[in-house]
Amino acid sequence: MPGLRGDFVEACRKDMYKFEREGLMEEETMYDKVWKVVKGATGAGTKDTQKLRADGLTRHTAEGQNIIFRSPKQGWTTYVKYHTYSDGLTFSPEAIEDTVKLKDMLTDYSKTWGIEERVSKETLGARPFNEGGNLLGDFIFNGSYTGEADPSGDLVYDSKPLFNLTGNARTTKGGQTYYNSVADAYPSSGDVLPSHIKTLYNLMTATNNRDEQGAVVRNKPDTILTKAGNDEISVWEICNSDQKAASALNDKNVWRGKFKNLYAWDYLTEDAIFMGKARAESCQFHERLASNIRFFRHEDTAGYKASIRVRFGVYLKVGCWRDWVRGGGTSA
Repeated sequence: MPGLRGDFVEACRKDMYKFEREGLMEEETMYDKVWKVVKGATGAGTKDTQKLRADGLTRHTAEGQNIIFRSPKQGWTTYVKYHTYSDGLTFSPEAIEDTVKLKDMLTDYSKTWGIEERVSKETLGARPFNEGGNLLGDFIFNGSYTGEADPSGDLVYDSKPLFNLTGNARTTKGGQTYYNSVADAYPSSGDVLPSHIKTLYNLMTATNNRDEQGAVVRNKPDTILTKAGNDEISVWEICNSDQKAASALNDKNVWRGKFKNLYAWDYLTEDAIFMGKARAESCQFHERLASNIRFFRHEDTAGYKASIRVRFGVYLKVGCWRDWVRGGGTSA
């Protein structure tokens, strides 16, 4: 009967949503701790053009001196594409009729979907760190979407890798040059050392503490991000010991309590440590479409089908390279 069929479909859909969420939340995620999550995105993607600040106030040297008027200036334009992820299942009429525990079967599949959604978000979220030193770039940095072509292609908005070495410096709109990756700020063997942390901290706070036009800005990191395992343990020891690590002297440890977050991310593959700002405005994870589950009658076969679709993307805005520095990793 149509009414009963509709009730059956709706009940199955509600159950699948419930258990998909359980699968999604089965483990703690890291992408939403590292990236600023923005919900409710619309369209196939989005773009934004930076508005450069004024050139600075002019100190008057005489009474009645004229004000200098300037036209507003634009900076970089950044783009993001929203990627679609999906999966589908088909159930023959015999499977529906003969399966006594249909609800259990749907529960198992929907929990799996939740797990796979989490894996997809974690994998995409970690990709800018894993591919950030790729000289040829990567799809994660290409924000082209329908009707909009990202002119920087597979690189960041300024046509450089996200993490660049001093020999491949990037140039800002103010004409200054910068790098945010240091190859030897990571051990070739053994443990991460306090000297590695110091190199990255100085690079971020005393060199890259400039805006797009070269003015000084406060640029304090609050997070160190590593692979799970040895790097995680080494960094924890450096940042939590009372005394200075790897020192024969009884000096106080300057790094104790310096960083709010010490994150180990299972999805990182780069032999590197990253220092930066968690949930920075320049590093966003846009959720375009929350999990959309369908369960419906397939009239051609008298069976049923189920599907899931989600859409999201990583948006690297102007200043993303200032908000993170890297020690080690792929040469760039």
